[in-house]
Amino acid sequence: MKILLTFTFFLLFLAACKEQISEVQITDLDKYNMKIIPVNPTSNDEISLVIYDDCNYNQLSGINRNGNTIDIKKQFNSMMKWPCFLRNDTIQIGKLPPATYLVNYKLLDIASSTAPIITFSVSFNLQVNKY
Repeated sequence: MKILLTFTFFLLFLAACKEQISEVQITDLDKYNMKIIPVNPTSNDEISLVIYDDCNYNQLSGINRNGNTIDIKKQFNSMMKWPCFLRNDTIQIGKLPPATYLVNYKLLDIASSTAPIITFSVSFNLQVNKY
């Protein structure tokens, strides 16, 4: 009985720690401490995603572009119990041809031995203009 109660508490704790956000407008990124620079990118601009007040132990693990979808993943290991020192992180996306892109940002906890747990997820459309 004690094991079942502990397991149930653990599952509830994991569910409470996840924040999954389906899709937001690029203007709403401020609510999630994020910003695209420049604000109205063109195909001539180097595009960056800035994450404000990010923990220093969240490490970029990959940027993958497949057609008009850009997946950005950061990861951390909660088992390490590192202190969180807040800092701003700039992720270089680079120059993109004119189009509308779907950007998927995910923060993963890799402490689990079976599969990483998504602790934060947000998707937004990024419009890149010709000029």
